[in-house]
Amino acid sequence: VVIDNKIKYYELLMKYDDTSNYKKYPLPDNYHFEYYQEGDELAWVNIHLESGEFTGINQGLEWFHQFYDSFINELNKRCIFIVDNKTNEKIGTATVSLLKEKEYDYDAAIDWLAIKKTYQGKGLSKSLISKIIEIANNLGHKKLILHTQTTSPLAAKIYLDYGFDIL
Repeated sequence: VVIDNKIKYYELLMKYDDTSNYKKYPLPDNYHFEYYQEGDELAWVNIHLESGEFTGINQGLEWFHQFYDSFINELNKRCIFIVDNKTNEKIGTATVSLLKEKEYDYDAAIDWLAIKKTYQGKGLSKSLISKIIEIANNLGHKKLILHTQTTSPLAAKIYLDYGFDIL
């Protein structure tokens, strides 16, 4: 999702309070999901680079390790990628994060959801959100929190349209 730095930044906290009840949106043809595997760090960084989150690979790798190292051994069941079947390129990602400390009585969050700019507008975000909520539910997380910001108004709209509420 495109970041618009002309908009004043405010954090938006959103919630999804029943992961057993979610809209299922299958991936369009020519795409499939893959879980994180060791060595996927650069694919993760490249998705976020292209979506405007980072300014360079080193910054992205720093954020990856700062954020994920505390539960790196669980990423293979918590971090998902959308893969383009034609190119085998990882083009989208999202994570169900395990929070170190509860936040507003939530112990899990949807984090780092992004799709490469060249793939946006193809109906992939709803499929990615649907899949990440399914994963959260299967992991026993019945409710989720998510952080977004006013500088990503399209992301906020997508979450609200999907059924998230402002916390």
